[in-house]
Amino acid sequence: MKVAPCSLLAAVSVLLIALGISLMAQRDTGNTQQPANAQGTPGAEPELMIPPPLKDLGKDHKVRLVYFVPNDREVKANYREKSEVLMRVVADIYRREMQANKHKTRGLDFEFEEDGRLKVHLVKAKHPSVFYTGDPFNVDHLLNSQQQEIWETTGFSRNRPTLVFSEAGAVAEARPVPHIYSGLACVSGDIFRDEITASTIEGQIRHFMDPTAVRKVAGKEKQSRSREAQTSNGVLIHELGHIFGMLHDTRDPRNIMMRGYDDLGKMFNAKTAGQRPVRFSAAHARMASVTRFFSEAFDKKDMKPPAISEFKLDGEARAGAKTIDLKVKMLDDGGLGPLVIMQRGGGQIDAFVKDLDLEGQKNTPGQ
Repeated sequence: MKVAPCSLLAAVSVLLIALGISLMAQRDTGNTQQPANAQGTPGAEPELMIPPPLKDLGKDHKVRLVYFVPNDREVKANYREKSEVLMRVVADIYRREMQANKHKTRGLDFEFEEDGRLKVHLVKAKHPSVFYTGDPFNVDHLLNSQQQEIWETTGFSRNRPTLVFSEAGAVAEARPVPHIYSGLACVSGDIFRDEITASTIEGQIRHFMDPTAVRKVAGKEKQSRSREAQTSNGVLIHELGHIFGMLHDTRDPRNIMMRGYDDLGKMFNAKTAGQRPVRFSAAHARMASVTRFFSEAFDKKDMKPPAISEFKLDGEARAGAKTIDLKVKMLDDGGLGPLVIMQRGGGQIDAFVKDLDLEGQKNTPGQ
């Protein structure tokens, strides 16, 4: 892709620029913990990497967990223990991938109970499932109706993106709400079945490698427990990624924001983990690293966005061309973060085309 001297980037189709609000240096104010090793029986299983326990990082911006159960559905057993197992995997992948992309952060934080346990809000909903799903099924109605009742029960979710395990309907969807540093990510509560999610972290990692056939989450057909456990746990990482500014990225099949999470178990096998068989792209890690959820040096007083003084084509756009040149001028009193170019339509709702790290603060003589 060409880059004109005065332009920042080139791309295809419809473009969207996502700008870092201010210079957000990633300074590590705490120690990141590497996964512990658990040695299996020699010759019987690979050496497994076990994610460390969750702990309260004391951040202002935390992920809220909600188990949403309509009045015609039953609460599944051990959902609290299984939520913690799932989140240990999620937190571990985020932490390791941010480190792999050289962003210093303590990682993702969650709400905790006073006794130190992970907090899971159980919302016993007022209505039957069809009230939330609609008939026929409508995903927007599902998200809207659940979010409203969740807010009524748990409180308004400013600074609290919410991951919902829903017994209402089968969906994996995310809706960022950036102006309140929040959002809603929804997955099926069927993930809490014993066949899919274990009640211990060691059991969950072994699920990732178990070929036993099980019924799919929110489905009737069967596939291996290994694939179903990896995919369902990986979807949580993917949907939360949307809340943190990540788009779909089809440029590499290993990307979590594609379908790389289908091989999530390889990240917990000591022989394959170092190859990063499942990953965030550099662009995704860069975007997340400057958000309030990961940055350790976010300037909360800086609420003024960058000023864009010029944004135009830098040359003629020709039919059939695979690249176009843009000229963009922008200024910020603190500094600039990542720039992202995306396209809409086609096989994905949104997808990365190109990205650029504006590398913080720069002084340009004469401008």
